This record gives sequence, structure tokens and C-alpha cells, in this order.
Amino acid sequence: MNTAPGPRGWPLLGSLPDLARDLPGFWIDLASRHGTVAAFRSGVETCHLVSDPALVGDFFQHDTQSYYKGKHTQRLASVLGEGLALLNGPPWQQRRQLLQPAFDRRPVSRWLDIVTAAFESQVPVWDEAAARGRPVEMVNDMLRLTQAIIVRILFGRSVQHQVTTSILGAVDTLNRNMLRHLLREMVLGGWLNRWPLPSTRRFHAALATLHATIDGLIAGQGEGNQDEDALITFLSNARDEQTGARLASAQIRDELINFFLAGQETTAVALAWIIHHLTTQPDWVDRIAAEADSVLSGRAPLIGDLSRLTITHRVINEALRLTPPVYGIGRRTLIDVELGGWRIPAESVVIASPYVLHRHPAYWEAPTRFDPDRFSPSHRLSPRPRYTYFPFGGGPRRCPGRHLAMMELLTIIAQLARRYRFHGVPGPRLVPQSGITLRPHPGVLVRLSPR
Repeated sequence: MNTAPGPRGWPLLGSLPDLARDLPGFWIDLASRHGTVAAFRSGVETCHLVSDPALVGDFFQHDTQSYYKGKHTQRLASVLGEGLALLNGPPWQQRRQLLQPAFDRRPVSRWLDIVTAAFESQVPVWDEAAARGRPVEMVNDMLRLTQAIIVRILFGRSVQHQVTTSILGAVDTLNRNMLRHLLREMVLGGWLNRWPLPSTRRFHAALATLHATIDGLIAGQGEGNQDEDALITFLSNARDEQTGARLASAQIRDELINFFLAGQETTAVALAWIIHHLTTQPDWVDRIAAEADSVLSGRAPLIGDLSRLTITHRVINEALRLTPPVYGIGRRTLIDVELGGWRIPAESVVIASPYVLHRHPAYWEAPTRFDPDRFSPSHRLSPRPRYTYFPFGGGPRRCPGRHLAMMELLTIIAQLARRYRFHGVPGPRLVPQSGITLRPHPGVLVRLSPR
């Protein structure tokens, strides 16, 4: 069995210069030139990009059997601890079974009032900007909004202001330094992260603050006045079905940090991308607004309303197709595996990229065009292969927070379009920038005008 084809790359560096210049573009070109399984080197590491939906399905199906979260992911352990995102094997399976009930569709609906209240608290800021004709930067605004939402989902609706301030300040520092921290972990065994550099000290101080604050909240569970809907309450009361064991305090803290960092960044970036696409699609903004007026009749959405926002849902799906915040899903092989007739040795990196398959011309007509009607009922009569569209991943490790994310996206975009028109601001061409997520660079500047 042969090894997969791919570019030779540079001595020692492999394809690192191309990856650093434009990682998503490099993957698109790689799939186009070298086919369904393509090999490339990132430094001394051999990686394999899989761009056939059937093979991606095979990859996801055997995710926890033939693959595992490898050393690159484990470099986040200093931040994420022993949370669900980094676990493998039986510990991952036990933890997933323990946590999943909190994120099923029906339980998630109890947090809708948190989403609408956080949105309403941001409206005066946007109203003032609209009145003054001042542009707003949507990545930062949406990050603040999703942080306000997730902090109350995790810790309760009545979490004290000083606690919220402490958590959000620490998370902001971690967000600004996370990618640098991760890259340093990949160089010289993470040696730079153990030197007392100013950025390193800020990072570790923020992490210590986050740990201490959350540990205090966990210790306060059972003292009364707790929000029964808060995830911290669920985690504190959760028991393993077979053993009856509870999570230790450190495990609860790690899961709360995992859900905070994942829940605020990906949703905020998705919202910013959706708004960016809509700045060039005023007709679609008007259609969303008309739908919201019809369904909501001027009130805040109820959970039963969200399934009726079909136009809004199509717009969100199309934005997630073109610009998925999670643009690559990587694993490491536990054993030698075969994909598409190619041999992939044990300990190799395998990547399935939503960004690549969402734009693959074999499965999408005019793949770079923004066209929400791709997701209309009439298009479903001729379905595409399953893994041509997978913004939330797939298989047993599919994103546990996907129902919460869609509830947030539908609620916020419908209400935003109902209140404002979106106008792009002239400036540098916006491009996808690969980091922890696929962020719009240099940012999404929008001028709002009231309806």
C-alpha cells in the first residue's frame, strides 16, 4: 500500500512557509492538486488532509478507536486541564456520557432568556453608534456578547458583578495570548513558556485568577441561592451512572474553563462572519427582518419561535459553510490506518477540513458565492454526501454545544436584523485568518442604521 501524494516542501520546514502565509488557501490548493488524501509536512511532522466526504465519514466513525487527540492538542493542557476536549479513550467516553445531557436540545432551551437579556443589554451601545454614524467592530462586540451569555450559563443568572469582571478580565488576557502560548509550546519543547517573559507572566497570572475565582464558586455550591439551571450546578450534582462517582472540584473547574473558552470564541466569530456576509447582501437582511417581524411580532423570541425562523437558519448555514469558525479537525493515528487506498502510519496527523469540503467544487455549485438558498427545502430533494457540510464536526466527538450555538445564532441574528440595517465600511480586504478559530482579519467594521 502506497503513501499518499503531496508536495515535497522545503528541507526541514516542509510546507510551513505556505501554511504560515495562508493555511486555508494551502489546504484548498492541496486538495485540488493531490486528491482525496494528500500528505504534507509541517516541519518534521507528516500530516494528511482528507477531502473526500466518504473518507471523512470513515475518519469520524473510527475517531475514538483508531485516532486520538495528540500532542499538539495536549499542549493546551496548561489551560484546559483534563477537560473533555483533551481526554481520550475510556476517560473521554465516561465524561462525554456524563456531560451530554446538559447540552441536548431541550435542556439548552432553558438558557434562551439569558441570550435575549444579554442581547438587550448590548442594544443601547449599538443604538448610540447608529445615531452617531460610528462604525462598530463586530468581532469584539460579539465576543463581549457571547462572554456575557456564557458566564451566566456556566455560573448562574445572578452571578455577582465582581465575579463576572474577574472571570472576563482573565479570559480576555488568555484570549489575547492563547495562540502565542500554543505556538511557543511547539518550539523547543515549550521552553519559552517557562521563562519569566512579560507575556508569560500575564498569561499565568490570568490563569491563576481564573482558577481561584472558579474554585471559589465551586466551593460555594450547596450554600443556597444557586441557579439550578447553571452548568456549575449540573456538574456539581452529576454522578456516573455505573459507579455513582462525582466529579472532583478540579475536574468541574476544567470543564467550566473548556466550555467557557469554546463557547465564547466560536460563536462570536460565527456571528461576526454572518454579519460580514450580510453587509453585501441587503436583500437577505431585509428578508431576515421581515421574517423576524412576522414570527416574533415585536417581542423577544420564545423557544418555539426559533424553528420558524427558516430564512435566518438558511443564512446562518450558508455563512457557516463559507467561513466555518472551526476550519480543521485534527487527530493522530493510534495505529496504521488505510484511507482511500493510502497507508497512513501510526502517529501521523490526519485532518478533516470543513473549510475545504464546504468549498469543494465537486459538491457545491459556484462554491465561493454566498447563496443561502442552497439550504432551502427544494435543494434537499437532491441531497449531497453527508460530510460535505459539517461545521460542528461529526462522529462521537461532534460538538456537544451545537444546539446552544444554533440557539444563540438564530436569536441574535434575527433580533439584530430586525433592529438595524448593516453597511460595510471601506477598508482593507477582509481575509480569513487561521488561529484557534478562523477569524475575519483585520476585523468586521460595520455601520448600523436603525430600521
